[in-house]
Amino acid sequence: MNHIDGTKSASVSTSHPSHVLARFDRLPTMGAHYAWAALLAVNLMLEYYDNAIFSYAAPTIKAHTGMSTEQIGVISSALYVGMVIGALVGGWLSDRVGRRPVLVWGTVMYSLGVIVTAFVPEYEMILASRFVTGLGVQAATSVLLVYISEMFPRDARGRFLSLVTMGYTASAVIAAALAMFYLPTGGPNTWRYLFLAGGIGLLIAPVVHFCLPESVRWCISRGKVEHAAQIVASLEARALRNGPLDEPKPVAAQASVAHATLFDLLRNKAVLRNLIVLFVSYFGVYLAYYTWFNWSIYALVYDLKYTQKDAYFIMFLWVVVYGAMPFIAMRLLDRWERKNTILCMSVFCALALGVLGLSTSYWAVAVIGGVLAVFSGFVLNAYYTYIPETMPTQLRALGNGIVMSGARVGGVVSGVMGAALVTAGGLQYVTWTAAAIYIAFAIPVLVFGPRTTNRSLEAVTDEELGRGKAGDATKPAARAAA
Repeated sequence: MNHIDGTKSASVSTSHPSHVLARFDRLPTMGAHYAWAALLAVNLMLEYYDNAIFSYAAPTIKAHTGMSTEQIGVISSALYVGMVIGALVGGWLSDRVGRRPVLVWGTVMYSLGVIVTAFVPEYEMILASRFVTGLGVQAATSVLLVYISEMFPRDARGRFLSLVTMGYTASAVIAAALAMFYLPTGGPNTWRYLFLAGGIGLLIAPVVHFCLPESVRWCISRGKVEHAAQIVASLEARALRNGPLDEPKPVAAQASVAHATLFDLLRNKAVLRNLIVLFVSYFGVYLAYYTWFNWSIYALVYDLKYTQKDAYFIMFLWVVVYGAMPFIAMRLLDRWERKNTILCMSVFCALALGVLGLSTSYWAVAVIGGVLAVFSGFVLNAYYTYIPETMPTQLRALGNGIVMSGARVGGVVSGVMGAALVTAGGLQYVTWTAAAIYIAFAIPVLVFGPRTTNRSLEAVTDEELGRGKAGDATKPAARAAA
């Protein structure tokens, strides 16, 4: 295999987007990637914490503020409304101003939101602060997933996504532990201290700004080729410390689209097909997940007649076992085609849910629920990796945001549907319905979704999304590369 030292390539590639991308794609996995992943993991940990802590603290908030159950419910819904809007607006902004600024300001927004929640006593202000928190959380999360797809090596995107989601896992355990051990014994302001801790994101945002480079692919898609070349040259210099680099392989750059719009996304039939398939499928995943997870505690107490202490302990065990999922996903997610993995793991979820619905003994429920938590987490990780890979660079964040907003709609629907299922048939109806949804909504991805595993994002766009067809959103890129 031919090797080069990178010097000549850098001088030639500065004005050629395809060459810059080729140099970027040949970079090996190195320490910088792990540093970025650690920073993104901390960010994701705070995002989940700010999201989850309200759910755990809701009874305490109600007890110490005098708010009604209806007001607590409206506040909870405000977060999801903010997340739907944050996914769309954050994606739209990210495609225009860059991945890094939206990640930074999304982090600032959700951090300020939780700080306000910690200090204000009034219902209206808490309602507004939770809406703002939702905006920031989902804007940051959506662009974070896009950043991973664009800036990490093609053969390790799934591995690094799994590494980043360790932040989510750690946060889930911390939030569950605080709910079980700290909230019940704390004073009337304990819940405020927990929200205040979520404001640490204000310290993380400047680190993100100074330590994460802008996405090379976004720079090229906006005609900022010189800046992209500088980022690549810096990364090449680090990589060359460990030995020579492979010869760059030709890449068709999708470059320089000044003002891509939603219409550009929708008029490409292949992109529109992917968008519809993923929106529907991801909606189904969250509908199934929130139906079984959010209503399990209710079913354990009121259907299986467990004490609240036992039910909460089982939920805590599920969260702890879930911590094994990122380590499993790191080893497996890049080995198999992504859409095949989604269907396979969805089937495993369905089987575990079927058995869980028939279980009544304490430890059977604990063990099977823990296994289910791992499988369901694997499905989510596969989607997190897959969704940004299926969209063209110029509109990747917006497309990703549209799909993410569908997930939040699934979460909203699960509340109404879960209540009806629990009332009608208890844990069995909840788990078996979720099992059917997992399988039914994964099949369209298998049939219509593009292949993405271990492929460059440009190859996915060129071969799967039909470059050159009428209405192709990437036509400007074809002209730029010509």
